[in-house]
Amino acid sequence: MESCLRFSVIVSLTLLIAPAFCKQPAKSAAEPAEASAADANLPPMPFMAEITSDDTLIRSGAGTNYYDCGKLKKGDKVKVVGSRYSWLQIVPPAGSYAWISKQYVQVEPPNSAGGTVIGEGVRVYAGSNDVQPMHSTSLLVKLNKGDTVSLLGEEKDGYYKIAPPEGAYLWVSSQNAKALASLVAPAQPATSVYTPPPPPFPSITSPNTPSAGAPSGPAVVKEPNMSEDNLKTKEVLALKEKVDALKAKPVEQQDWTQIKKSLMEIAANKQTPIAARNAQALLKTIARCELAKEVADATKSQEEQSGQTQKQIEEARASKMAEFDANDQSKFAIIGVLKGSSIFAEARGVKYYRIVDSEDKTVCYARPEGDAANIDMSGFIGKKVGLVGTINPNTELGGALVEFTNVVALP
Repeated sequence: MESCLRFSVIVSLTLLIAPAFCKQPAKSAAEPAEASAADANLPPMPFMAEITSDDTLIRSGAGTNYYDCGKLKKGDKVKVVGSRYSWLQIVPPAGSYAWISKQYVQVEPPNSAGGTVIGEGVRVYAGSNDVQPMHSTSLLVKLNKGDTVSLLGEEKDGYYKIAPPEGAYLWVSSQNAKALASLVAPAQPATSVYTPPPPPFPSITSPNTPSAGAPSGPAVVKEPNMSEDNLKTKEVLALKEKVDALKAKPVEQQDWTQIKKSLMEIAANKQTPIAARNAQALLKTIARCELAKEVADATKSQEEQSGQTQKQIEEARASKMAEFDANDQSKFAIIGVLKGSSIFAEARGVKYYRIVDSEDKTVCYARPEGDAANIDMSGFIGKKVGLVGTINPNTELGGALVEFTNVVALP
């Protein structure tokens, strides 16, 4: 069962990771690209920019793979505080908003427009009219105990809608904006700003280019050993070319051993911080590709494992049923702790659930059928239950699916 579950998780991750990180499709003009010569000629940060196209999408991150957070029209002005590839990092314009979990915000008095954060490292996510709060995954900033937020009067799925806090930024394509005047004196060095997590293929920055800093605000980067950092950065750039070449090969032919070794040595050198950051970014890319390779290897054995799925299901079922006497064993298709699941069959309007074992590992998925679709399942979540129904393999879920007609709480 454990191998089956591990395989299911790996296959699920493939759908999210492998296409984005290890395939090399041809890029269109609308897709994010690595930093261009035009980006290098931008004014010192921060500066004002004017939107040049109507219906310009505001993105939650630097790329078209991030969800949109509204639109700008031609002639709108935005404040630019950073750039990545052909994307501009901007202060959220009017109408932007974010989501924060209600459990970490204290509102006094009731119906107040302000709230106080009561937790540490509380995540704030970019808001979008097209994405539900629980599915909003683009992190804007983390807040700590005592920080204040401005409530916008809406609660949804356990989240407060708030104005983007200080240090929160969004993104627009540089193709739809033109730079205006810089907001700093020409003699001042460019400063680094807090940026969201890097996109799938991070850019390699020059040692003379300011890098991303802490959420607390801009700070000039001081390099301990500039000449050595230059040399190491060039070495990282050369390694990046090898990484790109290796990614283009079939995953079964990818061997990252030597490249990883070289990058790890650079990443551990505190005297060359810029080169170290770039090496760490490449190591993350390699880690994702290694996971995709692991998935590919697992996929090769899928046919053999699929033949054993039904046997494993029956063994797991028998193990759980052994906790009850013979009269009860024939009653339930599966026994375990009922947990929620993010899977939802929109076409049928049916929500899925998970059955987990004593170690909180998913044994199978469950879906109500017939009259069970009208049962209020909220009182069973987190409790040990027995499901009356049928259990079958399900290749889409990568495991077993119980279609239950009744649920019974068990001691």
